Amino acid sequence: MSQVLTQLTQAVREQLTALSSDDLRWLSGYLAGLADGKAQAGVAPVAATAASRPLLVLYGSQTGNAEGIAKTFADAAKAAGLSVTLASMAGFKAKKLSDAQDIALVVSTHGDGEAPDDAIALHELLGSKRAPDLSQTRFSVLALGDSSYPLFCQTGKDFDERLAAAGSERLLARKDADVDFQATAQQWQDELLTALADAAPQVQSAGTAAQSASGAQPTRANPMSAEVLAVHPLTIDAGHEVYHLELDVPGLVYKAGDALGIVPVQSDELVQAVLGVTRLNGEEAVTVDGKKQRLFAALKHKELTTLHPKTVSELQLSDGEGQLPERIRTRSESLTAQQLVDALKPLAPRLYSIASSQAEVEDEVHLTVALVAFEADGNSRYGVSSGLISRLEVGDEVKVYVQPNNRFRLPEADKPVIMIGPGTGVAPFRAFMQEREAAEASGGNWLFFGSRHLRNDFLYQTEWQRWLGEGVLNKLSLAFSRDQSEKIYVQHRLKEQGSEVWQWLNDGAYLYVCGDAERMAKDVHQALVDVIASHGNTDGETYLNDLRAQGRYLRDVY
Repeated sequence: MSQVLTQLTQAVREQLTALSSDDLRWLSGYLAGLADGKAQAGVAPVAATAASRPLLVLYGSQTGNAEGIAKTFADAAKAAGLSVTLASMAGFKAKKLSDAQDIALVVSTHGDGEAPDDAIALHELLGSKRAPDLSQTRFSVLALGDSSYPLFCQTGKDFDERLAAAGSERLLARKDADVDFQATAQQWQDELLTALADAAPQVQSAGTAAQSASGAQPTRANPMSAEVLAVHPLTIDAGHEVYHLELDVPGLVYKAGDALGIVPVQSDELVQAVLGVTRLNGEEAVTVDGKKQRLFAALKHKELTTLHPKTVSELQLSDGEGQLPERIRTRSESLTAQQLVDALKPLAPRLYSIASSQAEVEDEVHLTVALVAFEADGNSRYGVSSGLISRLEVGDEVKVYVQPNNRFRLPEADKPVIMIGPGTGVAPFRAFMQEREAAEASGGNWLFFGSRHLRNDFLYQTEWQRWLGEGVLNKLSLAFSRDQSEKIYVQHRLKEQGSEVWQWLNDGAYLYVCGDAERMAKDVHQALVDVIASHGNTDGETYLNDLRAQGRYLRDVY
């Protein structure tokens, strides 16, 4: 061993022990690449990248999953020697598609087969007569979705068809990924890199390309343990509980607008209920992902609450609502523990808008969580993650990771913002206000908040009143639907104050909506359309589409 290597080993030994196994594997590959380069008279492992075809990695994301996959793929493609441009569909000009000879497109499907907000404009344009000529390009689509919905991966299917209709050649057939998307996404990445390498020999294949280091931040595949610092109810009456959760997350980095992924486990009570109705032994061994474990332990990490159509079909479950114990019709004597486990989907993480800013809370993260609770056949049942959070105590630990949401960010400090967040939709706006206060932002802040009752459901009331009293919050518009005979919601307040809302928008305000996608977001959108048409004498839909294209109409709806 040379003296230089001896000194280097001593210097980095401590740093190397802190790396994960994935990091070490990447580093090993990287060093091997350097060694190969030395052996080839100093030539780098990847030769001239300028000769490779320009690759555009384009994403449309609602919750951040598509964005994360696209960034990972872009990093791998760059490491393989490709000339890569990574871009969001938000504000992306369709004519730029023809500038990239190869296109890797990752897009999610939102709601009932709808395109995510940042993909709407491009989705519509490619489906119109104004679609550009893409006959000189090649493409591949990775579609994300949830197969429990009828229009599974519909947006990805649309893009795949529309790119082909515009003349582009399929470099790799579309892949559709379900909520447990990691394996499908990795397969798509590997196969596409191989296809690109076949077309351009100087590009390394998926098997030999150096992979980018995962970094120190936790991920969905590798979450961190966070200790509970505080957990307490924000509401008074039973039946509509909302909890405030504070976690200790040293080293975790997030931004206002991001979401926190909670990796839940099923309650022992629900698992025992499943074992009871199936009359299976929780100690029986089953195989999951090639590993043996007890049936009881396996069920702790399976979806028993949100049941997939495949599960319903294979287990012959009853129609309607309810969790697994209530929907099993008659237990077949032939049902085995392995068959039960195989029919159940893996338990997916749950995402919650972060309700804090690190400018205020530093190594903490705060969440605002509504408890999902209902009765089924006389039994009390709870949402898997909200139920877990309601049972937490100080000192407990949960597995978490950050889901970035770059399409839900605050603007410059001098820009005004209008925030519309009824119920737990107010969570990211608490983070916004902490951030704006810490930055001494000069832009105005206006919150529209609504819930059922002033007395019980005014989440973070003292904080909003303090910000209002100190002038950090300029306007607070409240709608408590059940405090009077006629129900009043935030969309009604928007119309009542339409003239001033229009003035704020004219003055450059950024418009944010967070909360329920099925009703609230649609009702708020229509109210805004009406306000703009009435007070701005212009078409509301067109105006909002323009705002969206400018990055001034931002929604985090679920």
